[in-house]
Amino acid sequence: MSLRRKVSFMTETPGPTKLTGAKQIAYCVCMQSNHWPHCDATHHTAGGSGPKIIELDENKTYMLCRCFKSKNKPFCDGSHSK
Repeated sequence: MSLRRKVSFMTETPGPTKLTGAKQIAYCVCMQSNHWPHCDATHHTAGGSGPKIIELDENKTYMLCRCFKSKNKPFCDGSHSK
């Protein structure tokens, strides 16, 4: 019997993406992804470097920036509301 954690993310417009249950994310560093901050492999056609893999604690909930203003990317620091 295998035990799997459910990974979920929810986006509330405007604001960050809420991510729970993930062990890692592929964070887009080329800034071309249509699903930023998640890498969608656009760097293969648009040029740029590949994603940065960020290890996470699967028992925690993370808020991921979508406004590009955070000083703590890929995590939201509330800059979108300033």
